Amino acid sequence: PSPAAISTTVPATTQTATTQAATTQTAPAGPTRPVEVFAEDGTITRAEVPASAGPKARSLATAAARLTPVEVNGPSADRIDLVFVGDGYTEAELGLYGDQVAAKWALLSGREPFKSYRGLFNVWRVDIPSPVSGVSGDPARDVVRDTPLGMTFWCDGLERLLCVDEDRAKSYAALAPGVDQIAAMANSAKYGGAGYTDEEMATFSGGNERAGEVLPHELGHSLGDLADEYDYYAYPGDGSRYDGPEFSEVNVSVRDAGRMRAERAKWWYWLGAPSPDGDVVGAYEGGYYTQYGVYRPTPNSLMKSLGREFNSVSREKMIQSFYAIARPIDSHTPNERPVARKSTLSVTPAPVPTLSVRWYRDGKEHRPWRGRTSVDVIGMGDGGTVTAVVTDETTDVRDPGYRKEFLTQSVTWTVRGNH
Repeated sequence: PSPAAISTTVPATTQTATTQAATTQTAPAGPTRPVEVFAEDGTITRAEVPASAGPKARSLATAAARLTPVEVNGPSADRIDLVFVGDGYTEAELGLYGDQVAAKWALLSGREPFKSYRGLFNVWRVDIPSPVSGVSGDPARDVVRDTPLGMTFWCDGLERLLCVDEDRAKSYAALAPGVDQIAAMANSAKYGGAGYTDEEMATFSGGNERAGEVLPHELGHSLGDLADEYDYYAYPGDGSRYDGPEFSEVNVSVRDAGRMRAERAKWWYWLGAPSPDGDVVGAYEGGYYTQYGVYRPTPNSLMKSLGREFNSVSREKMIQSFYAIARPIDSHTPNERPVARKSTLSVTPAPVPTLSVRWYRDGKEHRPWRGRTSVDVIGMGDGGTVTAVVTDETTDVRDPGYRKEFLTQSVTWTVRGNH
């Protein structure tokens, strides 16, 4: 929302220790960008950090950096490419880096909806030898290390805020054949991270298990276009109120539950349903950094706190977003020209367990072929058409528009007749 849409009244007596600490920070000089800050207890705030100085670092992506595939499930044009870049790992520590990347990917791919849709992802690792081990700000604020990505704790005066030179990270990540999300990982066991929402980039400590929780939250932004559901910008109870227009993001709304049902708007078709985050979908006030006037689907999902699950509304949107990049059909028999009557036609669905295949002859389903990925065209002496329809039947999607436009794909062949 625009700044004018949110008003904030903060009585001095309500300021917390966190707030008071924040007021002592020195504003960064020069251009800044907003990032998300993640506390060890899972709460999330926002801060302004210095922006990268510009393209000066792009030439620093030296030949010493090496690209290693972690998991490749298809061509990058039809997959979601997640690229890890590491900072502060010496040549001798790149084996440790590889193990930590594998652990972070295992954490992410073990959580829904990434677990069910793992086959739609490619994961890459860029090995960047560092002249020194570790990153700046670890273990103390005055520690400075000259590393390839310039990662540092104590960004904007916040110990756990782990910043990176975005230009350098992008330059190294570009070694991968496709980049949809960059995961910048520091050689540190200290808890820390940052969410560069506008850059489709997240930072976190490689040696800290909890820090890896930053990644699924940030993918909620970069892949799912999901809004944050926490109800403050810098600290809770700030008294902010939103009085602007409806949001474009699916998981926040100006409508309460009654209005949603009446207007069949937003997540009305999920209201009252159990949610994967352990709650029931409703309309709970507070969200999009605003205490009043904004509603979220559940009390505490992953878009509000780390370590949680996506709620039903957000999980549905993530699945739709996966299919906006990776389609249900990976490949099929060419259909640019008519095929002969005795041809074998085939489709290769994407590797997702909930995909179904149905076949239609002249617009009518041929049930004996249901579920098959390859069929022999016989008994069509007069020719006609054969269509294969691949649909994701997951119950995690209720929006019929999503299912029709994104979760369903078809291919049609024209069959030559006797003459």
